[in-house]
Amino acid sequence: MSQEQERPSLLEEKITQSYVQNEGIENEQLEITARLNKIPGLRDLLPSRRYGQRWQDLKFGISAQSVIERNDAPLASFLGLSTGHWRRIEEAETARQETIKRMQEKTEELQYQNQMKSQQRQKDMLWNQTHPIGMKRIIR
Repeated sequence: MSQEQERPSLLEEKITQSYVQNEGIENEQLEITARLNKIPGLRDLLPSRRYGQRWQDLKFGISAQSVIERNDAPLASFLGLSTGHWRRIEEAETARQETIKRMQEKTEELQYQNQMKSQQRQKDMLWNQTHPIGMKRIIR
């Protein structure tokens, strides 16, 4: 009889462990669900998930993947959805902004140089108008 009494306790223990494990998984998935629901426009694109099923095991549509990756890159990485697409776009935009900034700085520098040369030409012309021919300056 002692073996019969141990068997239910082993079975009970396995059932309890399974239940605790499933509850842990479900609690984690509910946290992920809450984070996904914070992303605007994503709710209708999400696949349906059964109780105890992991988000990582589901297949997301291309639109859902893109929205998740764009709005929450760490979550997309955790779910295995990260393609790096939005990161590349962001890097390209950053490089573009840096190029625009450099061009603006160079343009301002050239404008300043042109202004200085124009002032020098005006000074030379004024000098030539107020001094005799032997003292003329070459206008650059």
